[in-house]
Amino acid sequence: MLMLHQHFTRALLTLFLSTLILSGLVSYFTIKSDNIERYEHELESHIKIIKYQLPNIQNLEEFARVVKENTNMRFTLITQEGNVLVDSDKEHEKMDNHAHREEIIKAQKNEFGHSIRYSDSIKSNFLYVAHHFKQGDETLFIRLASNIDTVMHSFYELWIKLTIVFLLSIMVGLYGAYILSQKIRREIDKIVENLQQIADKDYKISLSSHFSLEFLEIANYLKKLAAKLEKRAKQKRKYTAKIKLISQQRSDVISAISHEFKNPIASIMGYAQTLLDDPNANAQIKERFLGKIVQNGQKISNMIDRLALTTKFENGDFTTQNSTFDIAKLSQELAQSFREKHPNRTIICELPTTLSVTADRTMMEIVISNLIDNALKYSEDAITIVLENESLHVKDSGVGIKTEEIEKVTQKFYRSNSHSWDNSMGLGLALVNYILRLHNTNLDIQSSLGVGSDFSFKLPANNTVL
Repeated sequence: MLMLHQHFTRALLTLFLSTLILSGLVSYFTIKSDNIERYEHELESHIKIIKYQLPNIQNLEEFARVVKENTNMRFTLITQEGNVLVDSDKEHEKMDNHAHREEIIKAQKNEFGHSIRYSDSIKSNFLYVAHHFKQGDETLFIRLASNIDTVMHSFYELWIKLTIVFLLSIMVGLYGAYILSQKIRREIDKIVENLQQIADKDYKISLSSHFSLEFLEIANYLKKLAAKLEKRAKQKRKYTAKIKLISQQRSDVISAISHEFKNPIASIMGYAQTLLDDPNANAQIKERFLGKIVQNGQKISNMIDRLALTTKFENGDFTTQNSTFDIAKLSQELAQSFREKHPNRTIICELPTTLSVTADRTMMEIVISNLIDNALKYSEDAITIVLENESLHVKDSGVGIKTEEIEKVTQKFYRSNSHSWDNSMGLGLALVNYILRLHNTNLDIQSSLGVGSDFSFKLPANNTVL
């Protein structure tokens, strides 16, 4: 397969040679035609002069000789029947009948007749011009002939000179094409070098071209391509790092799930095995063990529901079912429920008597429940639920959160290594965040390590305080 500059040189060579051949042929036939036409007119002019001299000529053979000597043209006088009366080059008595000669036939129809043919007697090509006229009652033909080889001699010399000029032009053109092809080759080599650099993932290319607009555009496009590829490479590295982080987090989550599920399952299996081993156990013990089994089964069910609900939120498959309800009453009920579960803990609920909002009641119950559960889990002192600046706050005096981890604790599956911030497999606060976003609000976290945390969110619009 040929290279581009070789194709270019071959194309130019073909173009130049085709131009030379075509121009040569056109010039050859054009100049030849012009020369013959010029000599035809010259012969016609001589015939007209001779025609007016003939009536005064006494000796035709002497007149034919004089015409030959003065014009170097063959003179012939022919009757209408084709008989030769006189000829400047041959004895007319020995000549054939000329009635069927091409120039004579044409002259019978037109004023002049022309033909070019080879003369066997003289061994040369001749241009014949014949003209018919009347002399008295007789129709005669005057014919002049000129050696075409002599006529074309100057033409061939001119044509050869033109051919030499064309050849010199082709040589100059080919040399220019060679120089141009070398420049193109160098530009292509630079492009190939930079493409190889890009293929090796080195996007710091320095390609420039001042040879032509096309190569300049190619250089600019390659620079843009390299910039885009470099940007994508950076994005890919970030994405790969993110995938690794997610993979690590999910590994941690699997570990967390395993840990969270292991305890209730072990409890269920232990209580069930005890009941199987002692079918005659006391009724109160059976009832207490069965209660523990149900409690741990409910715990597993809640964790599964939380996972499913989080996935549903994340995939955008959930829509809120809004209604107007009293969020203060809901918070009181939840606080009381947690007091019953944790009788040794203090949960203070300082909310207005009535606080009506328009939102999804079930989802808001999940939000408040998770925030209270989270506060109880990471603190040992009193928990306070309070309304401040139209925001519902759940405050604790627990371990707190590091400043750099505050934005991370609402991420799905996030767990802090500092104090096992597993947050129920890392889903509780992520679930809260999803729900609040559906209600056009956000979870705000204020926390100091070792001091405590304040989780709050703006209540949905159209709330009423009484």
